Amino acid sequence: MNCVGLDGCRAGWVGLRLRYERGTLREWEWRLFPDFERVLNIWGEAEALAVDMPIGLLSSERAEPRPCDRLARQRLGRRASCVFIPPTRPMLTVGNYASLRSLGLSIQAYHLIPRIHELDCLITPELQRRVWEAHPELGFMALIGTALLSPKRTPEGHQARLSALQTAFGAWGCAIWEGALALRTQVGKQALGLDDLTDAWVLAWSARRHLSGQSETLIGDPAYDERGLLMAIRF
Repeated sequence: MNCVGLDGCRAGWVGLRLRYERGTLREWEWRLFPDFERVLNIWGEAEALAVDMPIGLLSSERAEPRPCDRLARQRLGRRASCVFIPPTRPMLTVGNYASLRSLGLSIQAYHLIPRIHELDCLITPELQRRVWEAHPELGFMALIGTALLSPKRTPEGHQARLSALQTAFGAWGCAIWEGALALRTQVGKQALGLDDLTDAWVLAWSARRHLSGQSETLIGDPAYDERGLLMAIRF
């Protein structure tokens, strides 16, 4: 059984694949992919791929939270700002931020448009059975039992997330993190942040949690977009 966690980064997509046999972790692998099509070509047959990127988009003119975004914000409480308002589908082909800013889109969400667009071009309702949207902060909340209040890019926030993951993975924890750092050294620190690595790791944990029948799914109303894609966040 293969569980994958994927996070968008400056260089493309960073992923961690965990292979389990009879409930025991046997193998792990870090990879950096230039595009999501390459992800599907290499890891597409995995039983669960948790992706930190919006899947299923509104078609409205102005940016607004999807129903699942509102539910995620409620669950995170004081950390609600971690759930950003995604672009609508018509915004994916707009080439400048000036016109989108007046429509309520943040600069953070604007910079993610290339990743959101390529994923939106590839995803189908059928593929969503295995490739689904997740959120790292919800994953950490499930792992620890409460939302982490320190931002992930602060030293305190990074250490809290790393410690939680290493504890959860026991003897494998240090080796998995060493592999992550080796990949970061190989591709360059500017291309791959420490938070990208911990996010991908907790998403892989969330994928495993889902295949174990323990995951939660936040689905609002409407649940589907105009293309029939489920707008849901699973963790």
